[in-house]
Amino acid sequence: MGKLLDQASEEMQAEKYDGFKPKPVAGYPKERLQWLWPDMIARGIFHVFAGDSGIGKTLLLCDITAIVSRGGVFPGQRKGCPQGKVIYLSGEDAVSHTLGPRLEAAGAELENVIMWPTTNKAGKQFNLDTDITAIQQYIDDNSDVLMLIIDPVTSFCGGRFDNDSVTSVRHITTKLNDLAENNGVAVIALQHLTKSENPKIKNRVLGSGAWVHGPRILLGAIHTPDGYRLFGKVKANVTDEYGVYPFSIDSKNIPDIEDVRYIEWNPDWWAINTLSEFDGAIEHTDSKSQLAYDIIREKLSDGEWRRKKWIVQKVESVVDVSDATIKRVAKELNIESRRTSETPSETEWRIPQSDHKRKQ
Repeated sequence: MGKLLDQASEEMQAEKYDGFKPKPVAGYPKERLQWLWPDMIARGIFHVFAGDSGIGKTLLLCDITAIVSRGGVFPGQRKGCPQGKVIYLSGEDAVSHTLGPRLEAAGAELENVIMWPTTNKAGKQFNLDTDITAIQQYIDDNSDVLMLIIDPVTSFCGGRFDNDSVTSVRHITTKLNDLAENNGVAVIALQHLTKSENPKIKNRVLGSGAWVHGPRILLGAIHTPDGYRLFGKVKANVTDEYGVYPFSIDSKNIPDIEDVRYIEWNPDWWAINTLSEFDGAIEHTDSKSQLAYDIIREKLSDGEWRRKKWIVQKVESVVDVSDATIKRVAKELNIESRRTSETPSETEWRIPQSDHKRKQ
């Protein structure tokens, strides 16, 4: 009889509070944060990542994915991180010619990288608002999933999503926070930046400020006036903001594909610096095409013939651009092209001496 009364009391309590069950804090389960990359990327935490145009944001995400997939060593660390699966949801890059080669060049254990489909069998596009339970089910079936990458997050927020609305953004960030916390996975959502005159990253994250305030850690990547590329924390609520990691972009050949770009970390990381010390040191008004334009013009400024492959490598070591952008810039610069006589033949470029000034 007593049990029936207790059950009835619980049901009445649930009805009273519309199904919500408030609980006292006493007896809460204590858990330490589990870090994949100590003080940078944590399991059970939602992170947002934003960075300068052309800095190599997807390359950085591929490198982070690769390290987790093989249980590798993150910059500044001496031992490997936990090894596990990484779910990668991409709205911009194909696996066959971009993400796959980049992950391979980064040394990923490819069996541990799970590319999440952008559409289902019925052709419906994946929507974080309505379909996040599908990822939840996959994690339930695969306990070794350690990370979820969403690149970029706004590609999967649904047609009615308003990126400038605090309510809309909070709705998505809450879902991602809950997914991370309830499953012990690190969630990293890539968000783009605006072309605001304010140079600080946290003031240029596209859309509502909830993208900055919602995550526990806001990661960033910036250029500096002296040519450094830096990765670090823009904001952190669960750790400090110290730790800046210089990196560069290099390329290598993999089976069947040449000149695949990847991240090369500087072995000397800056433990007592914060990214905010460097963020905003330069104006970020240049677009990717402008950066590519300036580099190509500089390399061909003497009017001599140079190998196109070498020029493109120089551009891609600084800015992450598409082949279409390279072609558009080459046309704007009135670049002349010719084939070399040796075998195999290669393409060479030059800019006629009268064509070095950009048309206004």
